[in-house]
Amino acid sequence: MDENVKIVKKEVEDLLEKVGVSADIEVTEADDEFNVLVDGHDDNALLIGRHGDTLSSLQTILGFIVAKKLGEYKRVILEVGGYRKDREEYLKNLCERLKEEVIESGREKIVNGLKPWERRVIHMYLGEDKDVVTESTGEGRDRVLVIKKRE
Repeated sequence: MDENVKIVKKEVEDLLEKVGVSADIEVTEADDEFNVLVDGHDDNALLIGRHGDTLSSLQTILGFIVAKKLGEYKRVILEVGGYRKDREEYLKNLCERLKEEVIESGREKIVNGLKPWERRVIHMYLGEDKDVVTESTGEGRDRVLVIKKRE
């Protein structure tokens, strides 16, 4: 196992121990990111939180810890109980539905209440689409994603 992967796994174990969760952990490194799969069994819901808020917070904290330990920033993607995978699938389905509405009506659609990683999923998914374009506008919690017809 690569040394960086060992470090990340140890930091995840330590963080979860501090919150009183025992879990199976798998870490892989790809390009400039670490993918961390966590199965906290009965504690998955606790780790995910309402609308994935706890998961996002843990990922942010873990990112800071890993950057400090490694001396460089690498994105840390934390997946617990398949939440992120399921959410990505939902977002892709939402994209398809909104894309059709934009094409049929000619009017842009605004999606609010998304986390940064969720907006990124939509931007990546529709990025090469021949019919629509996406953009994010606003700041902080008021940031929204706009889907509009390509000109």
